[in-house]
Amino acid sequence: MAMEFCEECESMLKPTKIDGKYVMACPKCGTGKKGITEEDNILTQEIKHSDDKEMVIIENPDEISTMPTKPMRCPKCKIVVDTQYWAVQTRSGDEAPTRFYRCTKCKQTWREYD
Repeated sequence: MAMEFCEECESMLKPTKIDGKYVMACPKCGTGKKGITEEDNILTQEIKHSDDKEMVIIENPDEISTMPTKPMRCPKCKIVVDTQYWAVQTRSGDEAPTRFYRCTKCKQTWREYD
């Protein structure tokens, strides 16, 4: 079934139950169109979004052995060591994510911005 639009106000028509039958009707002005049969296979799903942002906090990074590693100079050790790293989108979506690094030797954690 293709999208259909109201001839009166040009809003997109939605399947609506009127007098026990489903018809394509305008949600703004109520103008109805042809009836809908089972062959039209109308599927509907209500999607609810949460305003709460979900953030994952790594409480014990020493216990996670699957994090990627990269040799870098640790600001505390002052030598090149393996570091675990991960990225988090801390700013708006059109900006680069913040990269976090954790020294596997002294456990110092720092971040880099682009």
